[in-house]
Amino acid sequence: MRQTEERIKKMSEKQNLREEKHEKENVNEPFPKDSQAPQPPTENSRPATENMEVHHHSHPDNHLGGKKNWKSYFWEFLMLFLAVFCGFLAEYQLEHVIEHQREKQFMQSMLKDLSADILTINNGTPFRLDRISAIDSVFIFFHEHPDAKIISGKLFKTIRRTNWDSRFSRNTITINQLKNAGGMRLVRNKEVADSISYYDLRCELISVYYDFYNINAQVGTRQFEKLFTAVDLLPLYIANPTGAIVSNIPDSLIIRINTGELNEQLNFMMQEKAYTRQAMDRYDDLKRRAERLMELIKKEYHLE
Repeated sequence: MRQTEERIKKMSEKQNLREEKHEKENVNEPFPKDSQAPQPPTENSRPATENMEVHHHSHPDNHLGGKKNWKSYFWEFLMLFLAVFCGFLAEYQLEHVIEHQREKQFMQSMLKDLSADILTINNGTPFRLDRISAIDSVFIFFHEHPDAKIISGKLFKTIRRTNWDSRFSRNTITINQLKNAGGMRLVRNKEVADSISYYDLRCELISVYYDFYNINAQVGTRQFEKLFTAVDLLPLYIANPTGAIVSNIPDSLIIRINTGELNEQLNFMMQEKAYTRQAMDRYDDLKRRAERLMELIKKEYHLE
């Protein structure tokens, strides 16, 4: 019995010695060779979460495994719609500004055309007055000499002068450009657009009257051929060095006339005088309309 107890006691002492040895080894080598000892904290050794920036996403459903709900699609559609709409508004505004500038340029050009038309009318007025004066001179001569069978070269040229005056040729550059640009679409001011259209109509009517004038002038030429005796003019016809029909008739030349044609000639001249007066009235009316149109354009577009 005693031996057993002694044996147990020895075994206990051995066990204690092993434990003490193991503790000493742990004190000398507190960590295994393969492991790393903990380092003392430094200023930069902060938690990783402190240096990480937090990004908030516009999609609150990213945590759903990449799936989008109807709100996400709605906001994307709304932003796309707004971008397209804003682009449309910007383009529309730019086009509006460009068209306004073009409109103003057209109005400046129209003012120049109207000024040129007025100048043409003014320059043509003396020619029409001279024509009327020539007709009256012929009337006076034959009223004073109803039985005349001959006339002078001077009266011959006066009779020829009764058959023509200045032609009105309007400036159509701007009006044609406006028509080609869409039928006055660029002129947004309705009052100005209507006035331009009506002025253009009046000019077209004058063109129709001028066609009648050309026909009347041809009739007058035929009348002259019947009234004058060509034999008295043949030497001058032969000697005529210019492209004009008659330009070298001396005032003292004596020319016989066919009295049987005189009555028709005088009546025709009365028609020519009336037509010339009517033309002058139309041109005066057109001139006033051009002046009023210029005033309206200057007022509405602030032009000088």
